[in-house]
Amino acid sequence: MSDRLSSAETPDAEVASRGSRPDSPTSLPSVGGHLGVARSDPRIAEALYRTALDGDRRVAVIMILGSVIVASLVQQQGSSRVAWLWCVACVVLSGARLLLNRPRRMGGRDQAALKYRPQWLALLCTAATCWGVGPPLFLLDNPSADTLLTGIFLAAAGLSASLLSAWRPAVYASLLPSLVPLLVTLAIHAGSASQISSNALLLSSVTAAFTLLLERLMIAQNNSLALLLAVRFHNEDLVQQLRSQINVTARANEEKTRFVASAAHDLRQPLHALGMFCATLEQRLQNTPDRPLVRNMMNAIESLEESFGSMLDISRLDAGIVQTAPQTFPIRDVFRRLYQQFGGDAEARDLALRFRATRRVVRSDPLLLERILANLAQNALRYTRRGGVLVAARRHAGGVALEVWDTGLGIPADKLEMIFREFYQIDNPERDRSRGLGMGLAIVQRLCHLLQHPLEVRSREGRGSVFRIVVPEGDVNALAVSKEAETLPPRKTGTITVLLIDDERAIREATRELLRPMQVNVIVAATVAEAVASAEKSEQQIDMILSDWRLRGQEDGLEAVRAVRAVSGEGTPAVLITGETSPELLKRAHEAGLVVLHKPLQPRQLIRLIKHLRR
Repeated sequence: MSDRLSSAETPDAEVASRGSRPDSPTSLPSVGGHLGVARSDPRIAEALYRTALDGDRRVAVIMILGSVIVASLVQQQGSSRVAWLWCVACVVLSGARLLLNRPRRMGGRDQAALKYRPQWLALLCTAATCWGVGPPLFLLDNPSADTLLTGIFLAAAGLSASLLSAWRPAVYASLLPSLVPLLVTLAIHAGSASQISSNALLLSSVTAAFTLLLERLMIAQNNSLALLLAVRFHNEDLVQQLRSQINVTARANEEKTRFVASAAHDLRQPLHALGMFCATLEQRLQNTPDRPLVRNMMNAIESLEESFGSMLDISRLDAGIVQTAPQTFPIRDVFRRLYQQFGGDAEARDLALRFRATRRVVRSDPLLLERILANLAQNALRYTRRGGVLVAARRHAGGVALEVWDTGLGIPADKLEMIFREFYQIDNPERDRSRGLGMGLAIVQRLCHLLQHPLEVRSREGRGSVFRIVVPEGDVNALAVSKEAETLPPRKTGTITVLLIDDERAIREATRELLRPMQVNVIVAATVAEAVASAEKSEQQIDMILSDWRLRGQEDGLEAVRAVRAVSGEGTPAVLITGETSPELLKRAHEAGLVVLHKPLQPRQLIRLIKHLRR
């Protein structure tokens, strides 16, 4: 157990230690002092480079269009040959950039980006230098033409810089070779003594201001993009850590699920055997002074069984391992079983217990819904001193309202929320175990949440309470004629032969001793092969099969029942005793026509079942 706990704690400790390191990805860089840290992240540097690489394809297209426009304007001035040679050079260099930077598949694209980075930067600088040769060649003594050409050169430089701003080396490799020659050319023209000098001075001033402003804007844009990427990668790191924590939680939940499953079987087995032995002892000590002592022992065991079952149910519900199996069924079937379960208790308390089904059909999980109504009915009977309890199904805007009314003590308004807490009881501060554990309503609330059935409660102190569960209405036409789950046993007189299949020796002995005084011949077996052999050797007809769900190895109770029925007959009544509550198991058992009893099995349930054989 210690190894398991230490292994479970290791991921948490690892995550905690990773989050506390200075270079942890969860420490988000700030604008003031940690922009350099953001740039040092290779993921951010790579993302900035790929962004600039994407923008360069558009820059190359701009250069092609710009060179054609400039060559066309210069042609109108007369020097077309040089202009078109310059245009061809710009187009060739831009085409080479497009070829080097052509779209590829993601994997090949990343590898090419890393492989050809120096070549691309050199080609970009060469293309910008070729573009920068234009101003010294084409800025002549025509003020209007020079102004137009200067505007074209500046616009092309501005668009290129904005598209390449993600990567600073690309900005400088493109901006400086293209604008410095323009600025120098305009400054030289401005130094002349002609009339053009005033226009050239204005253009040179505008170009210098534009270059400084553009450089500042590109730095700011580059910083903003770097920080934006830092935030993105920071969030991705948080998501990754969250996924890691979820995986740790999922593994812990799986461990908890396995622990609950083991507890359901390993703890219920000895408790089941203890109940059988104590019931046997009670039978043997009838009409003796020691019988009250044994009765108290039985009460303690039943209380322990109830406590264990309730806490295990709460644990399974909180762990999220209880699965639902909704189906359409008439609510009268559930009401009939509830009346059989609580009718005797109500009569003993001198209370009226009434059920009104009114032919309603609902869609829900019948087993879980019956558990909800059983807890509510039991709670209502427990806190009602006079009057009675009414369980009714009524039409509701949301479907069918299943209501449990009582004329009990009522619930104060300030405690309506508290009654759904574990182990909370309003009128039992001394924790009298005979009045329950205070787990029933907690289980009801969790089951209603699991089934998505709204739960309402209204109460008047001293007048009584009503609990209402709104269940979707079922389609009457969807009702299927299903196989009766409970195999009807034949009437039997005299000795009854029961084949018990269980791999626990203590349970086999306890059950045999419990049923022996009732003229029940118990044939015991630990495996499927032993059960089949015992059925074949038995001189008496097998009247009932009692089988545990988990047997030795990979064998299970369903396999054992099928094998024994092949010998004793398909109509042999069979009961599956299990600590499992999964819907899949219950469905398979009902499809096979088996009665399902859950561990720890109270001896009176088994005795009642045997008495039913004699009817």
